Amino acid sequence: MSTGRVIAQVDCNAFYCSCEAVFEPRLWTMPLVVLSNNDGVVIALNTAAKALGIKRGESFFKVSRLIKTAGLQVRSSNYALYGDMSARVMATLKTLSPTVEIYSIDEAFLCLSAIPEASRTEYARHICATVRQFMGIPLSLGIAKTKTLAKAANYFAKQYPQLDGVLDLTGSAQQQEFLQALPVSSVWGIGPRWGQVLADEGVDNALKLRDLSDFWVRKRLGVVGLRTVLELRGMSCLPLEQCPRPRKSVCVSRSFGRPVQQLTELKEAVATFTAKAATKLRREHLATGALTVFVRSSKFKENFFSASANCRLLTASNYTPTLLKHSLALVDKLWRKDVKFAKAGILLTRLTDENTLQLNLFGKWDLSDDRPTKLMRAIDKSNLFYQQGRLRFAAEGMQRGWQTRAQYRSNRWTTCWEELPVVRV
Repeated sequence: MSTGRVIAQVDCNAFYCSCEAVFEPRLWTMPLVVLSNNDGVVIALNTAAKALGIKRGESFFKVSRLIKTAGLQVRSSNYALYGDMSARVMATLKTLSPTVEIYSIDEAFLCLSAIPEASRTEYARHICATVRQFMGIPLSLGIAKTKTLAKAANYFAKQYPQLDGVLDLTGSAQQQEFLQALPVSSVWGIGPRWGQVLADEGVDNALKLRDLSDFWVRKRLGVVGLRTVLELRGMSCLPLEQCPRPRKSVCVSRSFGRPVQQLTELKEAVATFTAKAATKLRREHLATGALTVFVRSSKFKENFFSASANCRLLTASNYTPTLLKHSLALVDKLWRKDVKFAKAGILLTRLTDENTLQLNLFGKWDLSDDRPTKLMRAIDKSNLFYQQGRLRFAAEGMQRGWQTRAQYRSNRWTTCWEELPVVRV
């Protein structure tokens, strides 16, 4: 365990809302919420929306009255925009630090060990200013000797405007004071469940957690909890990971915009999800050896129905027609005439590298036939250049009236030719 490394944790502030405001600047000063798939739940909100008493996870119908009474602005999820903006932010960060671990769509860890301590805060502000200049996205940045302490520093960098979005706790004499002010449930790796266990024992802040005995922590919280405590003490147990871990599964699911009562529509939806999942596999050079389709009706209606079916592939594949054949066969098993389906999805597991497949002993294989690979590559390139879904299989349907509601979706400003920003002079 090393103590010499200096780690910075970067977090994009209210990322989804910030992405919307970059292309619609009036939203910076207005209360704004972003909704989940099907416009059902608030999944992101800015500071002005929080001031109205809105909470993340709240049902949209409970706050929709604020549109008229408080000028609340609403946007549907625009994952094409958020994903592209995230990629641009991460690419910018990689020009500012030799080591970058992408932790999530809006978070990353950087290595700042090479930056002198006297100029570390100034350089951190330079990182924030550069991303803000290039992308328009505001950042907060916490610096410490471990990932857990860096997350704690970032927590306070957001809380106190006078810090200008940056807090360095590497040699801070106030580190103990900050840890005492940090609720134990807000410590990275603890969460609500362990937080309640600790609170019941009188451990209500990060400082008390740090000072617990190793034996007690190991017994009650296990190895993971002990690792968190050691990190709070300044011992780095979680190294920076530049290479993301390989996926163990791929899941694509959506709630329907309206109840689905036709077998053809349910098959269209599952076929669409299967094609998207296959695209993700090929993007990461993976193939799947097992496939699961799941469906359910609305949880808020009587006679709730939920079911799933799965199958194993004799040879792992990422060829969309092969996966469609299996997924649509599973839909036939799950279909019920008396059920109004509200959601469906597909889960791909037993993933393996597409270049090291275990072939079926009894199958017929022509390894020189590369037409399936060329076909998928052509479709993927066309959809990437023009727009996802421009080229699709007939099984995915044309009208697709079952699609998820996105009544308030903004334009896909950076990924769709028809929706690019227009400047009038």
